[in-house]
Amino acid sequence: MGHFIKDIFSFLKTLSTIDFILYFAVLILMILIISLIYVIKNSEEGEKELTSDEPELLDLQTIVDTIDENPQPVIDMTTYEAEQEEKAIISYDELIKSSKREPIHYAEEELVDNEIKVKKVNLNQLAVPISTEELPKVEVKLFHYEKEEAFLNTLKQLNELLN
Repeated sequence: MGHFIKDIFSFLKTLSTIDFILYFAVLILMILIISLIYVIKNSEEGEKELTSDEPELLDLQTIVDTIDENPQPVIDMTTYEAEQEEKAIISYDELIKSSKREPIHYAEEELVDNEIKVKKVNLNQLAVPISTEELPKVEVKLFHYEKEEAFLNTLKQLNELLN
């Protein structure tokens, strides 16, 4: 065994750098050829499997049936939140808008499931709505009579052209 290793070292010492480059290039080329043959063989086997099987027809109705139109939310809700979500009548945005007009007074607070703060509304002291002067004024812009008249005339002309 010792002579074999010495012989390998002496052989490697006799080689020049060009010989090393040539041997490694041949080795890399052989590896690439083997991997190419492997890929070609696998692709031919895959094509044989595809051509031997009958093409499966897609049943669109089963695809439509399997698609869930209303996917379940990813939110992990507590039992209390799920119950309140089912019983909800008014949207959160509507509730916020109404709370700005009519402030709510609370009697007490408690924690449900040690996570959710629940406030009890004080029914004895019902909220007094904010006066209408404090509410933002909404301007309603209507067509002027002249614009409506011009629009009506344009519609009549269009009707005449169509007939």
